[in-house]
Amino acid sequence: MAGLLAWAADVVGAGGPNTEQDDPNSIPLIFTPDQQRYAQQREVMLQEENSAHEKAISDCENKVKEKLQESDLLRRKLKELDLTEKSLTAKLENVQAAPDAIRSGKIGENLIQSKSNVEDAEASESVLLEKLENKKKELGALEEIARDLEKKWGLIQDNALKQPSRAQREKLLDIQLHSLIEQLAAKQAQAEGLVSEIHLKEMELERLNALSKRLETSTSEVNAARNRFAGSSSEKGFFTSDYIVDPHNKLPYHTGGRIENLQSQMLLRSAFVLYILALHIL
Repeated sequence: MAGLLAWAADVVGAGGPNTEQDDPNSIPLIFTPDQQRYAQQREVMLQEENSAHEKAISDCENKVKEKLQESDLLRRKLKELDLTEKSLTAKLENVQAAPDAIRSGKIGENLIQSKSNVEDAEASESVLLEKLENKKKELGALEEIARDLEKKWGLIQDNALKQPSRAQREKLLDIQLHSLIEQLAAKQAQAEGLVSEIHLKEMELERLNALSKRLETSTSEVNAARNRFAGSSSEKGFFTSDYIVDPHNKLPYHTGGRIENLQSQMLLRSAFVLYILALHIL
């Protein structure tokens, strides 16, 4: 049992962070190499996905900021064009309010130039308005993409909250490991009891074998004595068949059967204990 726990501590110490420094009473977790590789790959994949989503959201936010800055710049230009248009309109009204004599000559040229400036300003304003509308459309599309990414990010966070955290998984595995260790200790105690019982049965079998040998020796001695007595009686004329005994006579049938039965039981119990130990080891 101590060797198994030491092996588990070595495996956990080699495969993951050392949590025994934080909690010396905690039982180390045991992961198979496949489980460790899968957990590491899963962690790397989640980190890559989170990084990709965060990068995409950051890019969209940067694009939205750029579009907002462009929109502000266009608004400022529109305000400048509005001011220019108002200034030119005021000049045009002043020119139109002057007498006809004054409007001749140079003033007429200024009027024509003012009209052309107004037309240019209006054309520039229309172009800027068109650009502003395009930028608004692009900004709307980027905002839609940003909302979609925020929804995806929210779903990822919800899934992460629904799944157990690393500490919760470690706690669950710790509880399962405690249960398995208790079961293993119970099975080991049961196996030790069976081994003790087998040892007692082996001692009993050895005692019965010794008793059987003593019985065989005693029987051989009795048969030899009977044969000698029968020989001496036959020489004296008192021979009878009742005293003729086979010197190779064996033990009674029931004694041999009992010993064979005990041996069979011992073999069956030994095989059963070995089977249980093999199941726990595998």
